Amino acid sequence: MAAPTATVEAPPTGRLAPARAGRGRAAGWLLLLPALVALAVLFLLPLSNVVIDSFTEPKAGLDNYASLFTDGYTLRVLGRTLLVALVVSVLGALLAYPYAYAMTLVGPTMRAVLVTIVLVPFWTSMLARNFAWILLMQDGGVIQWLLQPFGHLTLLGSTLAVGISMTQVLLPFLVLPMYSAMEQIDRRLMAAGQSLGATRARSFRKIYLPLSMPGVVAGLSLVFVLALGFYVTPALLGSTRNAMIAQVINVRTKELLDFGGAGAMGVLLLAVTLLVLGLSRRLAGQQGTAVAAAGAPAARNRDRGNQPSEVRPWLKVYTVVVAILLVAPTLVVVPMSFSSGRTFQFPPKGWSLQWYERLFTSPEWTAAIFNSVQVGLFTAVFATVLGTTAAMGLARLAPRWRGPLNGFLLSPLIVPHILVALVVFAAFLQVGLNGTLFGIILAHTAMAIPFVVIAVTARLQGMDARLTGVAASLGATPFSTFRRVTLPLLLPGILSGAVLAFVTSLDEVVIALFLQAPGAITLPVQMFNSVTVQIDPTISAASSLMVVLVSVPILLAQVAGARRGKRGNR
Repeated sequence: MAAPTATVEAPPTGRLAPARAGRGRAAGWLLLLPALVALAVLFLLPLSNVVIDSFTEPKAGLDNYASLFTDGYTLRVLGRTLLVALVVSVLGALLAYPYAYAMTLVGPTMRAVLVTIVLVPFWTSMLARNFAWILLMQDGGVIQWLLQPFGHLTLLGSTLAVGISMTQVLLPFLVLPMYSAMEQIDRRLMAAGQSLGATRARSFRKIYLPLSMPGVVAGLSLVFVLALGFYVTPALLGSTRNAMIAQVINVRTKELLDFGGAGAMGVLLLAVTLLVLGLSRRLAGQQGTAVAAAGAPAARNRDRGNQPSEVRPWLKVYTVVVAILLVAPTLVVVPMSFSSGRTFQFPPKGWSLQWYERLFTSPEWTAAIFNSVQVGLFTAVFATVLGTTAAMGLARLAPRWRGPLNGFLLSPLIVPHILVALVVFAAFLQVGLNGTLFGIILAHTAMAIPFVVIAVTARLQGMDARLTGVAASLGATPFSTFRRVTLPLLLPGILSGAVLAFVTSLDEVVIALFLQAPGAITLPVQMFNSVTVQIDPTISAASSLMVVLVSVPILLAQVAGARRGKRGNR
């Protein structure tokens, strides 16, 4: 039996190896083709058209770009947007850094609790969180009551309200990359510094802080870029007097149909985004050697170097405050949904199920729920098929192709969300897909493909590529090999990608707002309209429903993954 085993495991040699490699690359391109075509049609070509329109509408030239710097208003809006994004990023970093540091000091159980608290905002709908902040910041609300000793302060409609909400919404995007970087640092390096005469503070400043900077830079750049394209929070908590650039793009696109001017703003926003990402990548790259040098010993000696340590009292209090900030919106939305009042009054004066009754009996709300579930399911199916085949195709290509193609597949995540909505609206207006659920499904599919690619690629990287060759050498057909070997191994990544695609579509509001029509209103759009167009407390019940619809699929995926992990360890 030894001879056949050796034959099976031996790598292909001679002419067979290049031929098999060539067939593998050809198959890779075929697997990639559907996703590449979909993103080219739904994203790249429309984006190119918007860029062209910014130079040609209403007439050819640089007038649209010149007006950005000469009309006075646009520069103020852009300056306000950049300032808010910067303040949110820096303030979020100051809140996130100690919290992430505390996560590295505590034991496994408490670390799991802190990680879960960070993930709660991901499980809570964006609109639900903003609705919670409306309740907290409204006149007579909890925050105004707490600030009474400092005089009467009106928060809603101010840039301060927008900044507070954006900081809470984006805080997890800072905590997670910081914690990922800190986890790789061997804390014995600080002990070594103190043994050489440095104080604890100096050791932290000279050793730990520089080694954690890649995570800080990654979090800051990500939050800054996301904040630039924020639309929902400024629209709900801000006002037209302190509008941000996403609101102006919306007005120019939907109300004025000024695609040239809106396109110029979008291109400028994209240029700032790419500049920030380029600078952050360069800064993070400068820290790469130090992190690698410190991370290798930490990985080898994690049990000895990164044992749970004592958390100082001030850090415990700080961590609790940040944890409350992270979960506050969820703690507000759920009890508010049982209010007996007919206004947005929190805390409720009485309890009732009337808003749930209206949510599930009102034709407009039930239609919105059905539309959202329908759009989410179709998006999950399309994005999962396209993203899975694309990830499998990438794995078969030569390394020189993987980087550029992977960047293209992930490009919808890099472009500011408001620009994606503008691109989709302008393109779909020409082909009659505006105001249709099919148009929303196509747009959401383009946005969800990157999440599936990331999830499946991560699974592929942990898979032994020789298994398919072994199956083929034993006589299995390509289809049988895929069904019996590849698919079972990739299934956790595929299911994770499908869940992310469904949740992304379910909670997406900006694109759906641009494409909405009487017969194509999703639940997030209905919730948005219930605050901006009419005061309808049913949004409180809808927000709680969104929390359930978003969190349950994620929790089920985590439970399924944990059970598979336990079976694999037996």
